[in-house]
Amino acid sequence: MSEKYESLFYTFKAEDGAPGCSTPQTVFRGADDMNGANMNCGYHYIVEPIVIKDAPHYHDDADEYLCIFGGSLPDVFGSWDAEVHFYMGPSLDKMEKIIVTEPTVIKVPRGWYHCPLEVLRVTKPIFFQYILMGQHMDYIKPILENGQVRRMVFGEKDPQEKNYKPAPWTVINEDGVAVYTDAGTYDPLKAPTGEECIIYPDTVTKPYSDAACTLKAPKPKLTFETSQSVLAMPREITGWGDWCPCPQTYLRGVTYMRDATIDIGFQLYAGVADAEVPHFHSSGEEYLFFMGPDPKNILDFDAEIEMLIGDDPDHYEHIFITSPTVVRVPANTWHAPIKFRKMKKPVLFQAAYCAGTWGVIYKAADRDEKEVDGTAHIRKQRYEYMGNDTRMCIYNDKKRCNLCGVCFKKPEEYLDKAEFEK
Repeated sequence: MSEKYESLFYTFKAEDGAPGCSTPQTVFRGADDMNGANMNCGYHYIVEPIVIKDAPHYHDDADEYLCIFGGSLPDVFGSWDAEVHFYMGPSLDKMEKIIVTEPTVIKVPRGWYHCPLEVLRVTKPIFFQYILMGQHMDYIKPILENGQVRRMVFGEKDPQEKNYKPAPWTVINEDGVAVYTDAGTYDPLKAPTGEECIIYPDTVTKPYSDAACTLKAPKPKLTFETSQSVLAMPREITGWGDWCPCPQTYLRGVTYMRDATIDIGFQLYAGVADAEVPHFHSSGEEYLFFMGPDPKNILDFDAEIEMLIGDDPDHYEHIFITSPTVVRVPANTWHAPIKFRKMKKPVLFQAAYCAGTWGVIYKAADRDEKEVDGTAHIRKQRYEYMGNDTRMCIYNDKKRCNLCGVCFKKPEEYLDKAEFEK
């Protein structure tokens, strides 16, 4: 592998589980693990009640997404039996209590205060994944010093944090209810479907699907602004084949959550398959995660995957992935197909696209019907580069392509003689 692309691959390492979580766990620490990376991501398997961060903090440079699912993939719905309380708000005096009683993704907008996150009941383990869309995992916490509120920057495991008293904060929708569900009250078959979560004109993000829960008390109402960042995840049934078992779940960017800044799936690949055809993304980076299938030990990996990446589809590098890995795909970088092979165990595959609207530029099919293979229905391919700033100049790798035409073929090079002479 060339040095240019080697720097885009990171192999996950085992770490001891945090209190309340099983071991091993693993974390990708953005630019600390991969130069230039703009995403942090942790995988945790919560097995007992815990409180994560007992006072509010915020990130001033990036949105964060908290994914709280049942502990068995791919059916994060049938494996759900828990209750989680989370607090979030644009300021310390406008925190809101969010009750999680089903597989849920919460977007924490940049600059918003959030936490504590209290896992109140864990009748079945929880698969918890956080995604912080920034280079580092630093956070800002308001502390009380000499009667004044002061904001301090802490790192992920900063031991100095415990030396400071957190600033006071107010919950504007506190209702005095301690527990909202009993064990076994969630009905996975009543989880929202993809169609129910789609945001059409004049509709809003669906924050709760109470139909799937038997509640002892109504959940506290959320302000409109907060409700747009809380999504009951859809239960999707697809017909892709046995290699991708159902139910799936997927955060499909702004299709499912208004103002989302990420598009990410939570899919198991259980058999041999080729994912996608050669393409690139012109509007954002993508991070491809290849993990073990069991959140209890996300590093238990037994498959071989061939990853193709390069400057263009005629100059690909072939990289083989045989352990839990994340691949950073910068904007305008050609990649795919991703060839899943030697699948002794399924693979959790997550394509995390850092934009709310997912989009690609593919190789385009030639429309000449004479070039159609009647059996495989495969057309010969031609390449189309569309728009400015979609690739680097082939003569100067430090210059963005502006379609100046210097590298374009002359008509006599691609037309036959009779057609050219017309």
